[in-house]
Amino acid sequence: MRTRSVWPARLALAFLLLVLCGANLMLWRQLESDQQARLAERLDYQARTLARQLESNLRNEVQSLDRIAQRWNKHGRLPREQWEDEVNLALQGFPAYQSIQWLDADLQMRWLLPLKGNEAARDFRLPASHPNYPIAMQARDSGEQRFSNSVELVQGGRGFVLYTPLFVRDTSGARRFDGFLQGVFRVQPLMDQLLYSLDSHEFSVELLEQRTPLYRHNQPHSQTSLTLQVPLRLLNNRNFSLQLKPSDSLLHSLNPALPQMVLGASLAISLLLVAALALALENARRAQALQVSNRLLNIEATRREVVEQRLRDSRERLQLVLDLTDSCHDSLFIFDTQSRELLHMNQATHASLGYRAEQFAQLLRDDPEQLLPGFHAWLEEVRSARQGEQTRIFQREMRRRDGSSQAAEINTQLVQLHEREYLIAVSRDNSERLALEARLQRLSQLDGLTGLYNRRFFDQQLHAEWRRLRRIGAPLTLLMLDIDYFKAYNDALGHLAGDDILRKVGVVLQECLQREGDAACRYGGEEFAIILTHTGQQGGEHVATRIHELIAKLAIAHPASPHGRLTLSIGLAEAEPLSDEHPASLVAHSDQALYRAKHGGRNRTCIWNNNGVPIAQPQSP
Repeated sequence: MRTRSVWPARLALAFLLLVLCGANLMLWRQLESDQQARLAERLDYQARTLARQLESNLRNEVQSLDRIAQRWNKHGRLPREQWEDEVNLALQGFPAYQSIQWLDADLQMRWLLPLKGNEAARDFRLPASHPNYPIAMQARDSGEQRFSNSVELVQGGRGFVLYTPLFVRDTSGARRFDGFLQGVFRVQPLMDQLLYSLDSHEFSVELLEQRTPLYRHNQPHSQTSLTLQVPLRLLNNRNFSLQLKPSDSLLHSLNPALPQMVLGASLAISLLLVAALALALENARRAQALQVSNRLLNIEATRREVVEQRLRDSRERLQLVLDLTDSCHDSLFIFDTQSRELLHMNQATHASLGYRAEQFAQLLRDDPEQLLPGFHAWLEEVRSARQGEQTRIFQREMRRRDGSSQAAEINTQLVQLHEREYLIAVSRDNSERLALEARLQRLSQLDGLTGLYNRRFFDQQLHAEWRRLRRIGAPLTLLMLDIDYFKAYNDALGHLAGDDILRKVGVVLQECLQREGDAACRYGGEEFAIILTHTGQQGGEHVATRIHELIAKLAIAHPASPHGRLTLSIGLAEAEPLSDEHPASLVAHSDQALYRAKHGGRNRTCIWNNNGVPIAQPQSP
């Protein structure tokens, strides 16, 4: 009995399994049929999209010829030099051109660029028997561009010609045909260039002209059984089509193994169902395990969704920050200090120096010293500053593309990431601030009335030159000058006249300076000082004599002076290279010599000698 009761159940289970397997196979065949239909639709869509992109690329690239033609039509025939400049720009922008030519109204070749490789077309004339003659006439009559069928070029090989009609205004204002601006393309370079920027690696591409192959670009492992042919409109020419064969990689991406997965899953479910009927307890255990697994999968899926959303938000924030840095006037660049490969830079980084982005990146990688003189030493300073917790702001000079220098205040931050060192640098052009600081520094050193250096600059310069000349063993001479009877001049003629005298004396003192490093200063009131570097007593005497002569030539009337004109008294002292004197003693000696000159009759120069006694020169004329 048990045997009878077991076998019917087993037969029923076997029959149920066969029914389920048959249903699964029917479902699989239906899925396969639907997927093949969707695959054909997606392939057709991708093929047509590729054709439209190729058409759009050609239209965009030949707009340069239309712009030249519009300028010709509006302003009249272009001068040849201007035409060649415009054509060279077009050739550089679209390398697929074989040549760009101008045929005059008689269809005779006049201008041609580039000449190299197109010598055979130099004296070309478009005859009425030429296959392109009707197309050229259509372009002339319609006033619009026309793209020809493929023809045998006089330069050799097959190619296309784009005819752009040109017109000028005659003396009566009527529009007159002035020939064609024609772009000549070889088939292979044109198609290679048009396909270069497109995602064409997923198809083997064949260009047909009225079913005649002109061009092939094959991809490995293409499926000939799924060949597609779509019409291609090259500008106004509808005689072309593209024959496309999808690659295995494209089919793999568009044709997932969903039917097979469904078949396998359904068969597995059927087997599990039959097994579940036979093994109820095992099925219960497996069902419980499946519930736990599903719960964990849901938790994991939720967690992944949260992580993915955070990643998307993070990418959006990062992109926003990067977009904001491009609108910033300060330069921001991040690079690997070992390989000098750029991780990021904003537009101001390369544009402020006159470089393109790729030029800046290559120069930083290959020759950083050309971009930032002293680059390697600066990098070591950055590392030292980080270790010693010193300032991370450096004043450097960056070199522009034209060779000029640009002052740069660079704020740096070294970052260690994955055992690699990166430098984050923010650079600001502070040339104006440095120039302003230098100007303010200079203004703080100048006397506002005479334009000479002031007393503070005198003290700083005297001490600096003293130390420098002592190191190299060179002499230093100091002249102290005073305007004779200046107070009486002010009392007699007024302070405005006195200020004018001070300015004129300042001009004379500037004219008497002979060496770089010499400085004329207003010491105070009507008193002046001159620092003469690398100058001994004899040179100082020469300068003093020159000053007396120039003051005498001014012949400025002085009603309170015994001489009847403006005069100066000068005290001169020299510091020997190896003496133990100090700057203060040199000033004191010059001042004592000046004192002797004023009390010795004025209008003269007194010299301090080594014995400490001022010696008066003969009175100046």
